Amino acid sequence: MATNVNEFGRIDTVLAAAVISTGTFDVGYPSGTSQASYQNGLAGAANVMIVNDNDRYSGAQLSVSFGASTITVTNSTGVTLAAGSRVSLMFDQVDGNNAIFLNFPIQLAAITAAGDVVTDFSPGIAGVIEDFTFTVTTPVTTAAKLASLNLEIGTTNVTGGVIALTSANSTPLGKVLKATAITGANVLTRTSVLSVEAASVTAFAEGQGVVTVKIRPTRDNSY
Repeated sequence: MATNVNEFGRIDTVLAAAVISTGTFDVGYPSGTSQASYQNGLAGAANVMIVNDNDRYSGAQLSVSFGASTITVTNSTGVTLAAGSRVSLMFDQVDGNNAIFLNFPIQLAAITAAGDVVTDFSPGIAGVIEDFTFTVTTPVTTAAKLASLNLEIGTTNVTGGVIALTSANSTPLGKVLKATAITGANVLTRTSVLSVEAASVTAFAEGQGVVTVKIRPTRDNSY
């Protein structure tokens, strides 16, 4: 059976001062990562701290808070980490290095009122929704039309992730319209159903596009 291997961001530091048990210290983000790499369901629970290339701590022995520019680590080991200690930290990211893309063709003129555009699609994937876009395949030419698209898992709307379609922005051919930032309620299980909803509709006369949902798997989805 194929398996996904945990992805970790690693950073090494030397403690400038002693850190008592329950004390904290800050580090920068590992190369190639940022706060966004660990938000909205993308942070794993298997963080690891190795002190002086010898003592290994994980699980409840440390807790991690991902700030805007630094990561705050709480020492819950029960011992004081001495000043000058060499500390290696590995911050867990969700399993799976491959994104999965779901694509749904949409005819804008068929959206005449608020309601589902796609209803109860079953991705069969345990993961988090990272992104939501609309790519124009037939431009809109009639002015003053609009609709907003959002995602729903089961009966709960994804927080954020709204695409505001208008006559002005649904052109030219090939334009990609990104949703607002997705900030929560975006976790899928293998049994989840996913819907695309329309709201605030002033019906379009023409135009087509493809809605794309980007999912990051959070565990092995292979058999």
